[in-house]
Amino acid sequence: MKIVHLSDTHLGYREFHKIDQNTGINQREQDVYDAFKQAVERILEIGPDVVIHAGDLFDTVRPTNRAVNVAFSQFGRLCENDIPTVIIAGNHDTPKIATTGTIMQSLDNFPLVDAVTSDAEQPGGGYRSLRIGEMAVHAVSDASTQQQLQDRLNQLSPDSDARWNIAVLHAGVRQIQDQVYSGEFNEHYISKSLLDNLQMDYVALGHYHKRMKLDIGCCGWYSGGLERFSFNEAAYRPGFLEIELDEDIQVKPVHLKTRRFIRLEEIDASGKSADDLCREIDEELPPEDELEDTMIAISIISIEETVRSLLEEKLFEPLRETVFESRIRLYGPEGEMTGERSLKFKDLHQEFADYLENIDPDQESDPESLLETGQHYLSVALGEEDEV
Repeated sequence: MKIVHLSDTHLGYREFHKIDQNTGINQREQDVYDAFKQAVERILEIGPDVVIHAGDLFDTVRPTNRAVNVAFSQFGRLCENDIPTVIIAGNHDTPKIATTGTIMQSLDNFPLVDAVTSDAEQPGGGYRSLRIGEMAVHAVSDASTQQQLQDRLNQLSPDSDARWNIAVLHAGVRQIQDQVYSGEFNEHYISKSLLDNLQMDYVALGHYHKRMKLDIGCCGWYSGGLERFSFNEAAYRPGFLEIELDEDIQVKPVHLKTRRFIRLEEIDASGKSADDLCREIDEELPPEDELEDTMIAISIISIEETVRSLLEEKLFEPLRETVFESRIRLYGPEGEMTGERSLKFKDLHQEFADYLENIDPDQESDPESLLETGQHYLSVALGEEDEV
């Protein structure tokens, strides 16, 4: 049997303020839609027995109508081509308050789609075991709390009548959390020992945006994202996994064509002139005619103020006019930041969550309700969802 394993599509994701000239919407939002559509095209070429999406289909709990329409149209294409699809809700798809519900539940109405969520009215309580040919797929949705997720995982057991048992999960793994960048306010973790003891043939994981094989008692992978979402993922090649179940399990990465990210190694400016630094940076960058649509990150330490001013005029200003977006961090001789030029601000949803973590709430306040309400109104203000 052949499986396609993907995750972390984050439909509806937005960044910066640049607009796609063809569609009129945020350019990075369009990049994410284009990557998802490109992935579906490749999936149709592969013709797998099942598609497994390991969570974070949407970027927010209440995605915009546009993001929902893209998801529905693409999953509809898979159904039209008789390809079954199993989707679980990730932490971006799951509200902190279980009674809120999610739009993902509606995908369960597609004839060949099983969308497993935490919605109270859905069967299975966030865990569903599905039989697809010789394969049993054990799909576990993310939950509102760590304990709820653990309770679902405790229900997992292999189907002895199936030739292949596949678990689908969305969570971090504590033993490898230092190897990846995450730090999201509503993420959950599981232990490596739990994965070791699942007695599955393959574990399809979502949450980390970089493709990664896990050293566990069976074959387990994070498929990674279809797009890059930060400069920490600059070296990662976006895509998904094609899995062949035979006498053994063969895993093949399928790469997608997406916007180029370039993150230079940290540059030490000690004793260097602006011209020296210009030459050094130019040697690391591609030719100017290849820079137009790229994302560039540059970090320079021990730079004198006079050199910084000249470098700004000689290199950074022309560079910003050429590239899609830049993140330039400059640190003085004492390690102080002397300038950072980037249009990217920290995500407001994360800022609000961090703020709530660092204040003492009123005794009568419900922290989870306050977080959920605040995130909703932020999404309305940012145009990510409609006010209800």
